[in-house]
Amino acid sequence: MKGKRPCEATCPYFRCGQRALFIKKGNPQAFCNWVGDICVAAKCKYALCEKRALLVDGSCGLEDREVQRKLRSIEEEAELEEATLKSAQMKLMKKTGKFFIE
Repeated sequence: MKGKRPCEATCPYFRCGQRALFIKKGNPQAFCNWVGDICVAAKCKYALCEKRALLVDGSCGLEDREVQRKLRSIEEEAELEEATLKSAQMKLMKKTGKFFIE
């Protein structure tokens, strides 16, 4: 788990498969009622993630997903919309048998 953040039981997306997770409001630590000790989410075999970001090694994959997103510029977005519109117009012209759209 070098460089990756381990899964934490205090994460809002973390769920316990045994429904044994107990988090006190004043205490930031999570407690496992099934084992009777502090919850170690990264090593627990009953750990679940609502976002399906829990990796096999116990690290959180949610950060990797957020980094991989590439923001497109407005020009790239306009080109994509223009290509989609052109494709729709061509399909419409083929269906109606017209050579141009008024």
